[in-house]
Amino acid sequence: MRYSQRVINKLSAIRLQNKIFFTYSLVFLLMFAVIFGIASILIDRTFSEQLDKEVDELQSNISNNYTLFVNKIRTEVQAKGEDKDIRTAVQRAQSAGSRYIYVPNFDVFECGNTEGILVLSNRRDEQRFGDRVIEIINTTAEPSYKKGRGTIRERVIESGDDPQLMVEVTQWWNWGFVTGGRSLLKWLSAEMLSQPSEHPIFFVKRQDEQEEWIPLNRIAYQTPTIKMEWEKQKQVHQEEGKPVEKLVVTLRDLQEPDETETLEEVKSTPTFTVVRADILSTPFSDTQKLPFVELIIAYSHQYRIQWQDQMRIILLWSIGGCAVLVYCISYLVSRRITRPLAQLQQGVNEIGAGNLTYQIAVQSKGEVGELAGGFNQMALALKQSLEEHKAAERIAVWRDVARQLAHEVKNPLFPIRLSVENLQAAKDRPEIFENIFDECTDTIIEEVDRIRELIDEFHQYARLPVPDRHPTDLNDIVDAVLKLYMELSQAQNITVEKQTSSLPLLSLDREQMERAVGNLVKNAIEAMPDGGTLTLRTYATSNDGNLISLEVQDNGHGMSEETRKHLFTPDYTTKAYGTGLGMAIVRRIITVHGGEIAVESEENVGTTIRITFNEASYLTEMIPVLTTPEPIN
Repeated sequence: MRYSQRVINKLSAIRLQNKIFFTYSLVFLLMFAVIFGIASILIDRTFSEQLDKEVDELQSNISNNYTLFVNKIRTEVQAKGEDKDIRTAVQRAQSAGSRYIYVPNFDVFECGNTEGILVLSNRRDEQRFGDRVIEIINTTAEPSYKKGRGTIRERVIESGDDPQLMVEVTQWWNWGFVTGGRSLLKWLSAEMLSQPSEHPIFFVKRQDEQEEWIPLNRIAYQTPTIKMEWEKQKQVHQEEGKPVEKLVVTLRDLQEPDETETLEEVKSTPTFTVVRADILSTPFSDTQKLPFVELIIAYSHQYRIQWQDQMRIILLWSIGGCAVLVYCISYLVSRRITRPLAQLQQGVNEIGAGNLTYQIAVQSKGEVGELAGGFNQMALALKQSLEEHKAAERIAVWRDVARQLAHEVKNPLFPIRLSVENLQAAKDRPEIFENIFDECTDTIIEEVDRIRELIDEFHQYARLPVPDRHPTDLNDIVDAVLKLYMELSQAQNITVEKQTSSLPLLSLDREQMERAVGNLVKNAIEAMPDGGTLTLRTYATSNDGNLISLEVQDNGHGMSEETRKHLFTPDYTTKAYGTGLGMAIVRRIITVHGGEIAVESEENVGTTIRITFNEASYLTEMIPVLTTPEPIN
């Protein structure tokens, strides 16, 4: 809470011109953030739509080309089935002739008789010669196979090779059947290599529950580590419960730059979205338990990154240009607005310093001009009112002082008059005159001394001298006052506690400050006629600047709300004797030294009076304006 308040205070202290500039800048940055966010969302949406579109197009193209490919195989198988040489070769193979036939257009080529027994093949090591081809026998019950529908099977083309996926077509005649097929991987490789693409495409091959990615285009051969990074990301996503349908793979630090690559190519980091595509939507036979035929499409983010980089550069240049424009506009606007406000501020400072004759010369029209005119009129009215108030206040104060002085002087005049009359009456009677002479003269001298002290006190209040300041330790003043009143406090059974801290030297008039503190200590002692505790405490705080404080605390009878309200009024007193000038003099001494005095009191509990000197005021030679102290909260 305090930190936020300090931030608010610092922001409030910023000049208006800077506030206008910051406001313009903030609005611009917010607009930029909104534009950048919208652009990013649109780019991401466009990228996702483009990704789905290209995957669908690729799948559609491959499916369409696959249909053409199957039709081509079907046509070729149809031609071979109608070829007399093939029929003759089949008959010769059934008569213990050669079972091998060379057909270069097919990776797989087989012929059999009407009973489904294999008798002819383009493989010399074919182990199924003379056996019924179960797959072929099963197709006889499905008319679509007799029309030459193609399917995908796993075949061994040459001895020692791993099984490969073959696209086959089987057709029947009255003399037997013909099966022709080609490698799906070879066809896909030729299909992909013939189409330039920036997206790596892989063929998925599974063996012993292991998955192998076979590159189908040039860019796929250049990114061989993408499968390794994809598997790492897949494991992380599976552990976190995230979907793995479209993983984003970044090949950072996975591949060494080629010597032929340019600096720009080396700086760019290949990033791909890996998508699986079911290109044929045709499962393998259940008996073979083979998966779908799938492709891995690693959709490149290159163009997207280039768009973002270009947009970022454009936006940065736009920000720079707009920032200069915003600054120029805000500078002109702020000067236009703040110039008359600065003149108003100058006028306020002059009025605050007491120069009530100051007039603001503002040429602006509208509200600012009206405000300046009203300010000038207010200054003149304030000057006139203040002069009238000061005159009335001086008259009222001195009227009260004169009334109080007359009242205080009148009291001792009666015993003086009575003593003089007694002396006059006894001058002719020597025996009586000798007896009353000493008593009457002592009374006259005592009352005259009281009048003189009274006049001296009023004189000190009216003409308090300018402080003769010197570097002084406030703790020394406390020690001097306690030493002066130690005997009086002991006589009233009062315990004195002194709690002092190390303080910097203050520029004070030692004699005046001892008088002020002594007056406070005397009042505290008088507030505890039956004894109590008197505490004098000094300390320094630094929350609101360096503050030096002195507290005089007692647990006497305390003050009422009325007493606290009039405590520093010159003619106010609650004592049976006195002029009521003591606390008024104390307040004046403290204020001419640049300090503040505050009072906290509660009836039957006690009173605490705090004197505080601020770092900004206790070294000044200026006499601050007298103000009525506020009670401590």
